Amino acid sequence: MSEPEPRAPSPGSLLLVQRFLNSTEMPDGVDELRTAPLAAEWLERATGVSVPVTDKERSRLVATREALRDLLEAHTGENVDPGVRVRLQKLLGHSPLRPVFTDAGATLAVDCAGVDSFLGMISTAIVEATLIGTWDRLKVCRRDTCRWAFYDHSKNGCSRWCSMRVCGTREKARAYRARRRPAAVAPG
Repeated sequence: MSEPEPRAPSPGSLLLVQRFLNSTEMPDGVDELRTAPLAAEWLERATGVSVPVTDKERSRLVATREALRDLLEAHTGENVDPGVRVRLQKLLGHSPLRPVFTDAGATLAVDCAGVDSFLGMISTAIVEATLIGTWDRLKVCRRDTCRWAFYDHSKNGCSRWCSMRVCGTREKARAYRARRRPAAVAPG
């Protein structure tokens, strides 16, 4: 898939999270995880590891992707239902992580296989991005019919749309038209 407008991708392991989120085109585009075999192919392309995927695991992947997308709405100022965080913790909670120590410090490593391993990579990338301060710059487009994940490289970190030229312009025009409509007169 290609982004709606060329943008620099997310840095480091956060790129895997961005690619995972963009494994479907909203609202009616191709979902690369739409079947278990296609999800297995996508995971192999994303990680380089062949992983069999059951229908139940595919459903969990999709539920995780959409819960992450909902959570990222907070990064553009939207109110997010606290239940989203709880749901995401349950979806990612089957992926045990362990610390790995080096001379430079420690990192987290996935301590499982299969789909849980991939979801552990997602968890690790989120923790890493949180620690280095890049997590809040991974966002989803505020346009309801888009919701494409993008990394906000802007100086002030206030981007709200994946593309100002496309989604931003359309949303601003829609808001302008809504403000210009005459107020409905209540019957007396």
